[in-house]
Amino acid sequence: MEKRIFTEETFGKTDTTELVGEGTVFDRCTFRGSIFTQSQLSGTTLLDCLFTECDFSLASFAGTVTDGATFSGCRMSGASFGERTGGHRRFSASFTACILDNALFQNLPAVGTLFSRCRMKDTVFDHCALKNASFDRCDLSGATFSGNDLTNTDFLSSYGFTIDPETNRLNGAHFSLASLPGLLAKYRIKVEDVPLSFPPCD
Repeated sequence: MEKRIFTEETFGKTDTTELVGEGTVFDRCTFRGSIFTQSQLSGTTLLDCLFTECDFSLASFAGTVTDGATFSGCRMSGASFGERTGGHRRFSASFTACILDNALFQNLPAVGTLFSRCRMKDTVFDHCALKNASFDRCDLSGATFSGNDLTNTDFLSSYGFTIDPETNRLNGAHFSLASLPGLLAKYRIKVEDVPLSFPPCD
């Protein structure tokens, strides 16, 4: 397939699924309201691109080079990132106010990725390198993490997730006390917030 390179171009509210594919490079491009629903982005390169209020529902990012991409207010439910067998070439991105319900992140080198104010219900993180990543005020209700490197990852202001400390690397990860049940779920330990009172000393 002939290589197509788009540099510093702006794309609006059109169906852009025909543009993506093997050999396509978007370099510092801006997308506003563009439609990528069910797109197969394998072989596409995204370099320092901005995506605002775009629709990536059920899109597949397997086999892409994603370097410095910013996703803001995008609909990304059911989207998949990474590949079942690993080998994703590069992934550097940030997500702000995106809907990522039922998304799949698999075998992804996502060190330092930022998720801010995202809804990520029932999202799956499977064997990803998420060292130094940040989940800032994210709704992770029903989200699961398995076999990930979460070293120094920040979950302090997020909630609803379940993380097994035995199958994920958690050295230096940050959690709030409210997220403790999600860390102990497999042990069936009941954690309740009960005020403590002590009798006065004689």
